[in-house]
Amino acid sequence: MPLSSTAQQLLDAQVAWLLARISGDTLRDALSDDIDDLLDAATRLQVDTLADPDAVKELLRLVLRHVPPSAAASTLVGVLADRVYAGPAEPFTATDLIRREHLDALVAAALSRPDLAAKVLDKVAESPLVATLASRFLSRVLSEVLATNRAVADRIPGMGSLMNLGTSMAGNVARGVAGVPLESLLGDTAGKGASFAVRRLNKLVVETMSDPTARAAALQVFDLYADQPIGRPGAEPPVSAEELHHVAGLLQDVVIDAVAAEPVLTFIDGVVDGFFAVYGTEKLSTLVEDLGISRDDLLAQAQALVPRLLQHAVDSGEAERLIRTRLEPFYASPEVAAILGD
Repeated sequence: MPLSSTAQQLLDAQVAWLLARISGDTLRDALSDDIDDLLDAATRLQVDTLADPDAVKELLRLVLRHVPPSAAASTLVGVLADRVYAGPAEPFTATDLIRREHLDALVAAALSRPDLAAKVLDKVAESPLVATLASRFLSRVLSEVLATNRAVADRIPGMGSLMNLGTSMAGNVARGVAGVPLESLLGDTAGKGASFAVRRLNKLVVETMSDPTARAAALQVFDLYADQPIGRPGAEPPVSAEELHHVAGLLQDVVIDAVAAEPVLTFIDGVVDGFFAVYGTEKLSTLVEDLGISRDDLLAQAQALVPRLLQHAVDSGEAERLIRTRLEPFYASPEVAAILGD
């Protein structure tokens, strides 16, 4: 239905008024009023009346299934790899990232449950290959200890001969029994007793965690390097850009598989249910306050982002096109025609 002359004038006036309100200096005042109105409404609106938990779950599932493998995500991964390869613009230290007291608390929490570490290690040790690797590790450590002791003994008059004699006797016994050097015999023995080697290695790990010195040692390492610059502009990266991109791609593949797995999606569903159990019956303003976002923060971000977006929409003509498309059917309706007497 074509617009009458009066309806067309009203449409043009309203479009012009809206365009003026979303552009220029008027927009800043409008944003301030809109933020205040929204925050005022938030004091009366309940969280679970604004969003349905099932709808939120479905949205998160959609994002987790489709965003990680998307072209945009792959591009972002490449950009991140390039940024990491380029290094920081300015050097920084470990203390710029984490405070010592926070690290102390994390280390204390990690070392406080060696029994949990023992259970995890025991599960890992069920793998025959892990058992073999552990036995080889122990045999190599033992061989290195023998070699180090021999080197130290050689520097002490008389001790070198005794050490050589003991090693020679042990070597003769080993050759008499198996016809192989002592180190090889140790390795073979450890290989045959792989389960014993794993249990012993696990025990050493747990005992180390229980040692009071472990916490102090971790903090001492932090103290040694806390003030050392981590990034130096122009420094040669330890890996090539191609290697870093390859690793970043592999990590993306892991994320793609993990976040779309049903256990992860079920976990996310549980998080959503937990969120609504806490905040569902609260007012929206309570959630905003608990997030630590103030009215000034919201206004500052709105004034930084919205004006540029809307001004471009106005200058390009897109804003007027969209406004007219949505208002014109109203002014062409029989109800408006009846009011205007057309």
